Amino acid sequence: MSYQILFIDDDEKILKSFQRTLSSQFKVMTAVGPEEALRIIEEKGPFPVVVSDMKMPGMNGIEMFSHARKISPDSIHILLTGFADLQTAMDGVNKGGLFRFLTKPCDIDTLSTALQDGLRQYQLIMSEKELLEQTLLGTVKVLGEILALVNPSAQGVTNRLKKYCRHMINVLGLKERWLFDMAIMLSQLGSLTIPSEILNRFISGATMSDEEMAMIKQLPTVTVKLLMHIPRLEDVIEIISRQNTSYSQFPEYSNPEEYSKLHLGAQMLHVAIGLDCQLMSGVTPAKVLTHMRDDIKEFNPALVAAMDSYDFELLNMVRMRVACKDLNTKMILDEDVYSKGGVLLAPNGQWVTLALMMGLLNYSRSIGVKEPFYVLIPLVDYEV
Repeated sequence: MSYQILFIDDDEKILKSFQRTLSSQFKVMTAVGPEEALRIIEEKGPFPVVVSDMKMPGMNGIEMFSHARKISPDSIHILLTGFADLQTAMDGVNKGGLFRFLTKPCDIDTLSTALQDGLRQYQLIMSEKELLEQTLLGTVKVLGEILALVNPSAQGVTNRLKKYCRHMINVLGLKERWLFDMAIMLSQLGSLTIPSEILNRFISGATMSDEEMAMIKQLPTVTVKLLMHIPRLEDVIEIISRQNTSYSQFPEYSNPEEYSKLHLGAQMLHVAIGLDCQLMSGVTPAKVLTHMRDDIKEFNPALVAAMDSYDFELLNMVRMRVACKDLNTKMILDEDVYSKGGVLLAPNGQWVTLALMMGLLNYSRSIGVKEPFYVLIPLVDYEV
């Protein structure tokens, strides 16, 4: 794979010399000055390796790297400078996240070796990141399958929350989708400790006793306790722990770029949960959104507004009746599925996963399932 390397200097002659001497080994892009560099990183990045001069007008190389890390945190930074003092080196490591510190003039062989080392370091970081994400995502999916088998209603809630949150993410063009997805998929895990009958009554909007409501309110706390010993889930746990927190209880931010991704994730879950609770109790989508728009202390207005364009009627899906043997993983259940003995096996709104499909098929062949039942089939491919 051919990786681009970005060189930054306020002297165009030096940049042209980099292109001339290194283009046979590397794919070189240049930026004249720090402001242009940050714009290029934002628009054309990420760049695996970024090389910058130290002394430039407006901001120096270390200051530029500090800003660049917010845009592209995984990039490898190499600083070229003629001011080789210890304090500069320390600042570069602590503030700019430097990989290498090279003094000028720097011969081509030394620079080429540093670039190759930087590319290898970038590849290592990305490989470890991909492995971690895939491992965690696989673990989350297994936990979701267990939740679906033990407490189908809870998994039905998760599936609906996922659809609402993904719509908000797409409308607002939010980053950190992986983080948000993880938090959504794990947010209802604590429901494993709540009897299905109580959870079903809460979802349907039935009257609850104080003791039963206490169980529901403790759901985020129980979920956090179940997850706290899994490494690298600290951000996910923070989002889940605050999913019942009102919008007014979060700090105010001067602009969207400063908004905490963890606070935003928690507010997104809070909007989705509030929306789902009212919809499942029989309130129409229009009335739910009107109520949530008016309650600006409880719900983030920008996230509520994003749901105005959500297709609650699922007009892009076809409804049809099928038997267990006809199920596939493109379908969504459009009614509760029960065993012949009246036990809820899967809730309305749940995506048909491979585990669910096999479980229902086994039930159908042994105990028996009330079939056929209604499902929704997308006219276009949906991401599950």
